[in-house]
Amino acid sequence: MAGLGRATARGWNAFFFTPADPTPLGLLRVAVGLLAFWNLVVYGFDLHDFFGSHGWADPDAVRFVQRAGKPYAWSFWFHVPDSLLWPVWAACLAAVGMFAAGLFSRVTAVLTWVIVVSTVQRLPVALFGFDQALSTLVLYLAATGASGQAVSLDRFIGRWRGGRADWSRRRRDGRVPVEPGAPKPSVSANLALRLIQLHLCLIYGMAGLAKLQGPAWWNGMAMWGTLASAEFRTIDFTWTAAHPWLLNLLTHGSLALEIGYPVLIWVRPLRPLMLALAVALHVGIGLTAPGLSEFGLAMIAGNVAFASGPWLRSLVTGRDPSRPAGKVLYDGACPRCRASMALVTAADPDRVVEPVDLTAVDVATVHPSLTREACLTAMHLVRADGRVSAGYDAVVALGRWLPLFWPAALVGSLPGVSWAGRRVYAAVAASRPRDVPCTDDVCGLHGPTRGPNSAPTSAVEGR
Repeated sequence: MAGLGRATARGWNAFFFTPADPTPLGLLRVAVGLLAFWNLVVYGFDLHDFFGSHGWADPDAVRFVQRAGKPYAWSFWFHVPDSLLWPVWAACLAAVGMFAAGLFSRVTAVLTWVIVVSTVQRLPVALFGFDQALSTLVLYLAATGASGQAVSLDRFIGRWRGGRADWSRRRRDGRVPVEPGAPKPSVSANLALRLIQLHLCLIYGMAGLAKLQGPAWWNGMAMWGTLASAEFRTIDFTWTAAHPWLLNLLTHGSLALEIGYPVLIWVRPLRPLMLALAVALHVGIGLTAPGLSEFGLAMIAGNVAFASGPWLRSLVTGRDPSRPAGKVLYDGACPRCRASMALVTAADPDRVVEPVDLTAVDVATVHPSLTREACLTAMHLVRADGRVSAGYDAVVALGRWLPLFWPAALVGSLPGVSWAGRRVYAAVAASRPRDVPCTDDVCGLHGPTRGPNSAPTSAVEGR
């Protein structure tokens, strides 16, 4: 028995308290935050009808019912007067938006949970599965405080601040130590992922077992009731009545998925299949019953907890993490250029970019078509396949590789914007400050001349 107890304790600790990659948790936070933001936006179209003292859900009636069944239920919306509904709603939008972006994520995660739960308790007449799934996911993200460890502005700002000191100084060899883009595994991230994973197993398992009580799930015709219902239907699926085998397959297949999910999802070779089937299930429900689309999106977001962090990052980097996707040649004697490299490396998801100080190398060794004069005129990006971009086009291409800068890169590639961007870039590049004039004596590829008691003749600071 003692050995069994020790083995159980080791298994418990290994399951819940082994450091895990927080990338899935960060992506899940983004999805949940956007859904919560969207939910608030929808309420905003009829804000006083939902939350007002004379709205559809009378506050006194709601509290009377809650005192009988939920004596400890709470909601800050009960204490917001009608005159302050719009300012409070706007503040809630701001808090949830910051949570989705991962800004002050530990605080905004708790605020988002308070907002979601308060909204659910204030509007029980509008309570649906989506609200329950959303409040559950936000609870685990808030309780563990780990949602901002990856895919967040918090991490970007932290990396940028940490790298500014290194990038602010120019080195002889042009090398600057860059922190790996992959986030560090943490116990708190693993705890949050495990709690979400176990809750998903509970949801799917209980849903499947509950359906076994209905005879339509045994005879294979349960799906027909949903497909034939005209209440939420936007696509006509009544043609399936001519194919009973298809109805049986859909009914028994979805039932088998829900019952088998709590067990088969833990079998690693089967996990991709189970996740794909779960996504297909919710997409199918969304097509047949559009009223459940938000619930399906929340459940799909929850399933991200089972995804692999390295695999998720590979969807962005699309490459072997041991090789950079491209090299950026920048002017190491330009403080503004070094500052821009600090931003780039802080946003780099996993060593996508390798910065190269053109004043410390022979640029022809990076790519035979490059010249030092051209590289001093504009930034150059050399892709792994040998293609070269320069100036504004290199900035846009680089932005497409870095998720944080995707929106800006998308806008920057538009025809009118790109035309103006090239001219602005040329003007800024021509007027950029430099530490010292880049002459052969300063930027040449030769070692410093040093006498027995003399200081280095190079004007370049080194350390």
